[in-house]
Parts: sequence; C-alpha cells; structure tokens
Amino acid sequence: MNKNAIGMMVAMAMGLCSALPVLAAEGASMAERDMPGVAVGGSRVVMATVEAINHATREVALRYPDGSIEVFVAGDEVRNLAQVEVGDVVKLEIKIGLMLSLQPAGDGIRERGDKLEAERAEPGQKPSATIRKTVHARGVVRAVDMKARTVTLQGALQTVTLPVSEDIDLNKVKVGDTVNAEYVESLAISVQPAAAKP
Repeated sequence: MNKNAIGMMVAMAMGLCSALPVLAAEGASMAERDMPGVAVGGSRVVMATVEAINHATREVALRYPDGSIEVFVAGDEVRNLAQVEVGDVVKLEIKIGLMLSLQPAGDGIRERGDKLEAERAEPGQKPSATIRKTVHARGVVRAVDMKARTVTLQGALQTVTLPVSEDIDLNKVKVGDTVNAEYVESLAISVQPAAAKP
C-alpha cells in the first residue's frame, strides 16, 4: 500500500470511526437450504511510530518499520491531536469481507442498501477512529453457463457475469434464484502511548 495513501487514511480516519460487523446469512443456514454460499475476507495492519509532531502546524512525521518516514498534515477533523506525543504508535487496520448466499427463486425484487457508520475518540483521549461501510444487495440469477462456469446476476444497479469456483455445485444454481450479498469494509486507527522505558 502506498505510504501517501496510508498517511491520508491516517489523517482522515483519526476523525471518524466504526466497528467491523459480524457477517451472517439471513434466514436458514446454507446447510439447511442445501444451497451454495461463500464468505471471503482479509485484513491488513500497518504500524508506525510518531517520529515528530508540530501541534501548531498539525504536521506529523511517522516512521514505518522499514525506517522510511512520511510527513502529513492532520486536518481539523482529527480530534485530540494535542494528546499525540513523539514515540506514540499509530495502528491502522483495514478489514474487508464479502458473503454471498443463494436462495430459491423469490419475488424477483432487486435491491441495494448502503450504510456508512463512523465514530471517533472522545475529547481528551488519544486519537482513534473506525469507519465501516456496509453494502447489502439482493439480485437475481439471470443465466448459468455450466461449460464456462459462470453465473450472470442482475442487481438493482447493474448486471454482472461472474466466474464460479470448482467447489460450488452449479447444478444447484437455477435461473430465477435470489442472491444475497453483504460487503463490509472497515478502517480502524488508534494511537497507543509509547512503551515505557525500563
């Protein structure tokens, strides 16, 4: 990940926040329905140490584990910058997850809902924030290509053709079936005090 992007995310995220949700299938479990489903996700953690800080100009220098230094200006949305000191450790954690579940043909209604949640540290605390974006979508299977191992899904905003992995039994996927998708991405940032010196 580009260090400039990390610095900008640090600056933006220090003023915002949200928690990562637990992804769960709606209704009966996939085993009870005997219908295909999949969940994937990943995360990345980046740590940096505050090398220098100018509270008057809001300029912060971060040292990464590889020794490189990045300087950025923390915007006004960064609450509690006065609590940050040289030696503090900044932790940025990015998580994403996607769950798809298939259900027998339903009413054919396609929909999409987006939700953005944010929180940040209370006044007087070390800066911290989390931001969570959740997208729930419901679409309909419009085509199944057994030979190419693809499924065409029509959602509320677009129609896409997706490849299907070998571990999914395409014989259980039928035109008209409903696909529920939940996508979650979260970014959490916190500033921890410098470790006490012995």
